[in-house]
Amino acid sequence: MWILLCSILAALLAILAVSFFFSTLITVPRKVEYEKTYRLGVESGEINTEHFEKTPKEEWFIDSYHGYKIHGMWFPVESGKKAIIIAHGITWSLFGSFKYVEMFHKRGYHVLLCDHRFHGLSGGTHTSFGYYESDDLHAWVDHIYEELGSSAFVGILGESLGAASALQYVKKDPRVSFCIADCAFSDLTELLKTRLRLDFKVKFYPLIYLTSMVTKLRYGWGFEEIKPARDLENTKTPILFIHGKEDPFIPVNMTLDMYKMKKGLKQLYLVPKAGHAQAFLTDPEGYETKVLEFLKKIEHDRDGIAEMGGR
Repeated sequence: MWILLCSILAALLAILAVSFFFSTLITVPRKVEYEKTYRLGVESGEINTEHFEKTPKEEWFIDSYHGYKIHGMWFPVESGKKAIIIAHGITWSLFGSFKYVEMFHKRGYHVLLCDHRFHGLSGGTHTSFGYYESDDLHAWVDHIYEELGSSAFVGILGESLGAASALQYVKKDPRVSFCIADCAFSDLTELLKTRLRLDFKVKFYPLIYLTSMVTKLRYGWGFEEIKPARDLENTKTPILFIHGKEDPFIPVNMTLDMYKMKKGLKQLYLVPKAGHAQAFLTDPEGYETKVLEFLKKIEHDRDGIAEMGGR
């Protein structure tokens, strides 16, 4: 009897240890140091150092709503009320978003690049896949409205983690005028099942649910709460969905499913031969064309509503 009880206890402890290991692996990933992300961006050609240095900018540190500082870099235009927040992917920093600045400056947008919690120069003890990151986006939107006034026109572009966070946030805040979701996942639990099968060759999916329980105990949120697709059909915010057709990390079908769910103003841009978060780098001209087409539509509708309101 004692041998049986000890065996059961040992098995439970082993399962708990494995779940804790996977919880840490998922929520505390090996991120790339802030300065290194800049250096690698320069080496890859994503960042032109002369252009970066000459472009006017301000560094911002503001308070999150969860007790830590979040860091951003503000690239203003001379005048105007339009602004775009750009949120990067997991393990990187805001320097990965600099490639988009010129595209939005051409359209008269102030650009804010922001470091997610636990990344770059922002605080935070772990990555929460949008649970807390969406609240940080809320803080940034509040700050931009303080800077530009109540007539500000604010949108968000996110890559991967940034896109998933943006989709979770815009459902809660009608002040965000549009969202560009580049290679977002639709459901964290389903994504982790896919990664478990492909990366570890394991199909024991109860491990995902056990790991979620451990994460909930550690941090106050579980994987089932991270579902950008949830209630997407009720979201009125216009969304441009983007995904690389050759994305090996987040299945393109996740974006296709969300596009089908979304009602109202939406667009879809699938980029041939593009891997994960590589859509812009694979086809910069096509990417810019699609984004500017989307912005023209959003701004046209906005101007029409403003004109009607002025009559």
